Amino acid sequence: MEQANRRQFLGKTGKLMGVAVLGGGFTATAANAGLKYEMSSTTEGKCATCRYWGGIRKLSKDGKTVSSQSLGYCNNPESHHYHQTTTPETGPMKKWRKWEVIS
Repeated sequence: MEQANRRQFLGKTGKLMGVAVLGGGFTATAANAGLKYEMSSTTEGKCATCRYWGGIRKLSKDGKTVSSQSLGYCNNPESHHYHQTTTPETGPMKKWRKWEVIS
């Protein structure tokens, strides 16, 4: 019985540590086994609204919110994060370029 309790404790602690490491410093909530990031589509200088960011994201139907549940890859050759994995909220970036689907 003691061994099972220890495993449960370690499993829960590991999940909490993972959320703390990935979500530290970000506004994040658990969503479908991942983290969900949302920001205004008018946000400038952040990866989620940049045309060069390679993460999975979508624009809300009303065009006011960008949502993401992943990390992404910077594809901007002018950025100091080029060829690096970044969060949707990485920034501010001087070399940021507006994502084309945002009007």
